[in-house]
Amino acid sequence: MTDQASASADDAAAASTTQGARTLAAAALVLEITTAAAGERDLDAILRATLDRLQGVVAFTGGSIALVEGDDLVIRAAIGPFEDEALGQRLARGSSRSWRVVLERSPIRIDDLHIDGRRSAATASPHIRSWMAVPIERDGVGVGLLEVDSVEPRAFFAEEERLLATIARALGGPIDLAARYAKEERARALRDAFVGIVSHELRTPITTIYGMSRVLAQRHATMEPAALAQALDDIEAEADRLRRLTEDLLVLSRAEGGGLVLAQDPLLISHVLKRAIDGEAARWPAHHFDLDIAAGLPLVLGEDLYLEQVVRNLLANAAKYSPAGTTIATAATAEDGGVIVRVIDEGRGLGSEPPERLFDLFYRALDAMRQASGAGIGLFVCRELVASMGGRIWARPAPTGGAEFGFWLPSLAEDPDPDEG
Repeated sequence: MTDQASASADDAAAASTTQGARTLAAAALVLEITTAAAGERDLDAILRATLDRLQGVVAFTGGSIALVEGDDLVIRAAIGPFEDEALGQRLARGSSRSWRVVLERSPIRIDDLHIDGRRSAATASPHIRSWMAVPIERDGVGVGLLEVDSVEPRAFFAEEERLLATIARALGGPIDLAARYAKEERARALRDAFVGIVSHELRTPITTIYGMSRVLAQRHATMEPAALAQALDDIEAEADRLRRLTEDLLVLSRAEGGGLVLAQDPLLISHVLKRAIDGEAARWPAHHFDLDIAAGLPLVLGEDLYLEQVVRNLLANAAKYSPAGTTIATAATAEDGGVIVRVIDEGRGLGSEPPERLFDLFYRALDAMRQASGAGIGLFVCRELVASMGGRIWARPAPTGGAEFGFWLPSLAEDPDPDEG
């Protein structure tokens, strides 16, 4: 055998050995992911461990695993030089490369992002040259993606793509298990919340109504007119509080049972807003309520009763945390294929707490608790109702101070509401 033939044989043997080692490492990684699904409930820990072990099998600069949360792709695990920057990053649903991988459930491999200016928005550095991503599926639906990148061009080939696809399939088990566990935990938390509210929050209005009714029954004939009027006002206020708590509890109970599926009826949002503002203006006479409805708003999809409940909860929240004499402004505009409603107050603002936490069940900021009483479920109910109507909700500081609470609902068609304007 010649020296050249011998060298070729040695190279082939080395390549075969390397391939065999990578195959074994990949099989071990898949086995670890599958095993983790049986005993590990922390999905983020599983995803991070997956990237750690994957780096020992595939040469890449950075990698991440992102999962679909509503209309966003959220990076749940990351590795590499831009790990801290990438973790928690959200990418809104759209025509981006990452979203195409998820929605079309098809991998994408790019040999050189610099060619024709094809640098990916998903990469954190202009030095990244290669990018590859595979979809993560659950029950035939894209729920996320696994992606890796490299500063080297043509860093990934069909072999690495097949390996990533195998890993992505193995991740389907832990993701499914984590989703079921999260659903069980959520149902348990909502059941506990329901019992807690029934046991404690309903007691105050019921006790007040009962006590004042007894006083009126025994002493109404001898009471001073001012005292009599105050007693009637207290009864009315507590009855209204009881009604609102009951409405929120009904939503809470349906959410706990997984049955919060609302109708998608065409609605004239102008009518709902006017009705809600008239009701809240009568309840909060010390505040000024303004309404600005843009011309030609489309019909929105939702359920009339629950849409009004959302608006009234947001208006009441604004009034509760704003000084007397200030204005609560409500505006409705057509944007992004739907209608956006904004409720803006001149109150204390959002403080330092993360805005998204305000919609968590029972969460109340310390400043808010000192300023006004509440059960801590109104904004949670708003989030659940808006999501069930196919929309989204947010809180952020208002441009002129105070706070803005807003939501978006999808529109039915391009036909405008003739009454709006």
